[in-house]
Amino acid sequence: MPCILSESQFAVFFSTYVELAQAYQPLARELFSAGFVCCWSELTDQYRSNLKFSLEVVFSADASLEILQLLLNLAEFMELSFPAKGKIPGLNIDISILAELALKCRAYARALHYKEREYIMGRGGACVEQLIDINKKLDLPEAALGVLKAAKIEIERRGGQTLASSPTHRRANSALSEKSLMSYSVITSYEDESKGNDSWAGDMNYESWLAKLGSWAEAVGMYEEKLRENPHDQDSLLGCLQCYIARGDWQKALDLAGRSWGALSGVSLESISSPAARKSSSSSDDNYNQALKFCAQSAWRLGKWDELETFSAELVQGNQTSSNSIDTTSNDFDGAFYQSVLHIHREEWGEAAKSIDFARKAMDSRFTALLSESYKRAYPSMVDAQELSELEEIISFRQFEKRKEDGKKLHSSANHSDTSNAREHLLNVWRQRLDGCRVDADVHSSILAVRSLVLGPTDEVDATITLSALSRQAEAFRLAERTLLDPLAKMKCSLNSPVFGIGIPNLGLGISDSTGESMERIVNGDISVHMKYKHHHDQFSKQLFAEAGGEERLFIQHKLYFAYTKHLWATNKREEAMTRLGLLCNVVDLTTQCTSQCTTQCGHGTDLNQREALRMNCWLRYGDWRIGMLPLGAVLADELAADVLSSYKRATDAATGRESSYRAYHSWALINFRLAEQINPKWTDRSKAAIANRTHVIAAVKAFVRAISVGTKRFSASVQQDMLNLLSCLYNYAEVEGIASAINDGLSSIKLEAWLGVLPQLLARIHIKTPAIRSVLHPLLVRLGTAHPQALMYPLSVLLKSPVVERKIAAESLMNSLKGHSNALVEEALMVSSELIRVAILWLELWHEGLEDASRLYYGEGNVSGMLDVL
Repeated sequence: MPCILSESQFAVFFSTYVELAQAYQPLARELFSAGFVCCWSELTDQYRSNLKFSLEVVFSADASLEILQLLLNLAEFMELSFPAKGKIPGLNIDISILAELALKCRAYARALHYKEREYIMGRGGACVEQLIDINKKLDLPEAALGVLKAAKIEIERRGGQTLASSPTHRRANSALSEKSLMSYSVITSYEDESKGNDSWAGDMNYESWLAKLGSWAEAVGMYEEKLRENPHDQDSLLGCLQCYIARGDWQKALDLAGRSWGALSGVSLESISSPAARKSSSSSDDNYNQALKFCAQSAWRLGKWDELETFSAELVQGNQTSSNSIDTTSNDFDGAFYQSVLHIHREEWGEAAKSIDFARKAMDSRFTALLSESYKRAYPSMVDAQELSELEEIISFRQFEKRKEDGKKLHSSANHSDTSNAREHLLNVWRQRLDGCRVDADVHSSILAVRSLVLGPTDEVDATITLSALSRQAEAFRLAERTLLDPLAKMKCSLNSPVFGIGIPNLGLGISDSTGESMERIVNGDISVHMKYKHHHDQFSKQLFAEAGGEERLFIQHKLYFAYTKHLWATNKREEAMTRLGLLCNVVDLTTQCTSQCTTQCGHGTDLNQREALRMNCWLRYGDWRIGMLPLGAVLADELAADVLSSYKRATDAATGRESSYRAYHSWALINFRLAEQINPKWTDRSKAAIANRTHVIAAVKAFVRAISVGTKRFSASVQQDMLNLLSCLYNYAEVEGIASAINDGLSSIKLEAWLGVLPQLLARIHIKTPAIRSVLHPLLVRLGTAHPQALMYPLSVLLKSPVVERKIAAESLMNSLKGHSNALVEEALMVSSELIRVAILWLELWHEGLEDASRLYYGEGNVSGMLDVL
């Protein structure tokens, strides 16, 4: 690089920067493009042609990413320095070469620019898949959808095969319709009809496009249909394997690879470990290495260690004999990574450490190049580096555990004294680390897979449930289900086991008396919604503990099963979810109550707060789903209302912490408020309706007050809703006996600052003369004005000029109360308000308004004295 600077015709470069660049290489890299431009302008056409050819050779060579990134910056700098129609020609390197170079360097923003230009130039069909992939990597899902939609429009515009013209593509058409309409995309330009009309022929890989968008279910169906037509299609085989891996169908991936290994590698799966077969196989082929990677991942997740050894050894051996692969570094990392996992499983600590070091060296150049671009682009490599570090932590812990088992003492005082403390310390570190990771299903899945080398099915249950929820959000429903069911299977627990309430006597979920009177008694507490467990219930509970393997294991099984019922509900299996959850509620209630009694009497047991939280969640979710089964806006039947009331009542009784208490009381308040709203037009007996209505409103008021008082910032939007509902109870039912007093009693537990969010709704009703409402509203506004007078200044100054006399009088009363403690503030606020109004209205407008009023009084009313007074 300093040589280029020294050859420049500009003396400033030679005299000032050459020696400094020789001593400081980063400066030389920064000035490389500028120096190249200076030399380029002095070369002849022949030398420029030769230099351009040499650069194109380097672009396609297997050079380091740092060098390729430097040359990519050079190409961009040359493009800006020498326009296409300038006197001096630029590099004029083919756009497709630059796009591939940018992808190789992970410069996705530049790759997107080059690929969009390539698309507009008429090479649309070949660019669509890469455009979708690049937009996904840049976290632009709307743009990716726009690319797919634009491709569909362009195909149909050119008269090609539409997405719905064959059975293979009907599924893709429906997937497009469900995704969105025309999302953002810059590739909708139709420049030349004749340019590239044939570029779409054979390039309409709809299944690959859908896979890039994450529509795995639609894509795998299309891949399977293609494989039935041509079982030896490599692209369809790899695409199907990718979909199986993303969906968690690891056994299907291995089965497909076993059936189709000849099409992928030219040898059978049984002879893959043979040296002669390995030599004859096309191990340098990217498709072959990608299939090996998919198979190794599947074998690892399924715990098939012999097959993992086969695939990882082939990855390592294949890359040792391959030097032309574009992504050799990535494949080297994969092979070394899976080798290290296998060595840790076999307790071969030395070999595992060597494999980890080799994997870290393999990812070094890629990681460095990506990190120089941005942390966001380097994040996947950062996760890989974290996984390697955790593999080393696993080795240290397993060695420590092994030495403790052998009775050897540790020489380092920094280590924990026993295995349980060391394990707990490691888990705490891992939890904190996982909390700081990106909320993404792939990230959590890969990290938890590494930790599974030392963790059992009862460890990190919360992380497992979180991974299932993230997979469900990513539409990987099969993976979400498998994430929950695998730990249960490892604990030898069936979904139809008695520990989940299946096959045991009914413990009485509903209420025997389901009339309107029983609902009132449930709300008042006259009817207990709790089961009175007897001695045979305790015996049955102990039987469930024994069958599950202890209280802790039973609690973990219940948490996983509860998450499984939520998965069923989210995947539209609502009837099954309702049935299973109803039975689980009975068992959780039974075991929690019996555990509570045992803990009280014997002084041991699991954490009751966690059990009560699970019990509360079960009853709360059961009530929500019972209402969710109804059409929107439907009237609650008496039997259903009684069932929901009992569920929410049990949830409120089980609530312990602030978060759980808020959710329980919020739901209890809403159901009572809803029942109060629907009682009046429904009942014919007005006296009976009034009694029921009063009961539900009082219960709703008390629950709203309790929910608002324990609400946190996490539920700020929901707390605002509770505030408005509480005001609705005040304005609509204040005249009912006991409502106003109940609200007044609860105001002391609500922070005054909470009312600032609903201050406009409070001031809008200050003119109401109803004594019950005024007894609550005006004292509250006085208290609010005492604590926060500045919040009331502007709205009250506006109300003082209201044409409604009652509202003006009420505003004057409140303003006088403010003058008692903030007189200076009130005077200044009123002065500012009047001055703003005065300067906002021109004298000409005042004169015209006076003439109109005088004319109206004289001609309309015949009031001469009034006219003169106005004038």
